[in-house]
Amino acid sequence: MSHPQSMGKTPTLTKKEQRGVLAGMLLGCAQRNGHNFYVAAYDQRELDYLRFKQDWLERITGQSVPCCPSVNSQGVPYLRLQPPLIPLTRILMQKLYRGSGGKVITPQFLEELTPQGVAIWFLDCGSKTFKKRQGKIHALEVYLNTNLPKSENETIVKYFLENWGVQWGLSSQNKRTGCYRLRIGTKGGQAFLSQLAPYVPSSMLYKINTSYSITATPGTGKLRVKE
Repeated sequence: MSHPQSMGKTPTLTKKEQRGVLAGMLLGCAQRNGHNFYVAAYDQRELDYLRFKQDWLERITGQSVPCCPSVNSQGVPYLRLQPPLIPLTRILMQKLYRGSGGKVITPQFLEELTPQGVAIWFLDCGSKTFKKRQGKIHALEVYLNTNLPKSENETIVKYFLENWGVQWGLSSQNKRTGCYRLRIGTKGGQAFLSQLAPYVPSSMLYKINTSYSITATPGTGKLRVKE
């Protein structure tokens, strides 16, 4: 597994790097917008992470991707990154979505991922819990909250086993819809999170750190907001 290159020293990305990051965003919290997508942030604590995504999208598209203040249908304000539509995005959207329906996870789409893309996917959808016994932490559980049917989660499990050497299990996420998520215990979880570490911005390290006391670290970059 390759080590990430410095964003400041690598102005040109390979097509594989571009596909990998976009695939991770699409599997994460990116919202569909026709043949394109957008990225939203509702919490002020997410601003550094939004800037991190802004930098990647500008490198991939070769264009400015300003952050625009928006309001959703419930009247809740949020910040929105709307990258320009490029052919690569259109291709990936067609591979992930079936017509006007939702996402359909296939082995072919998962093969587009790079370690950086997986890191973004986990930062968007992952979580961890510390299990206590008699007031003391005795175990760690890590989740990838996919909220997908069992068969698609099994496809993801196979991908991680074959490409990352990590064996996830399944856990019910929504009994009403019959959807599942991925779960892994202490040893496997620590191994997986350690592989993600080089690809995670400082403001999001708390999501992968296995120490109970670690919190978010503010970033140093400035979010470019459209007036």
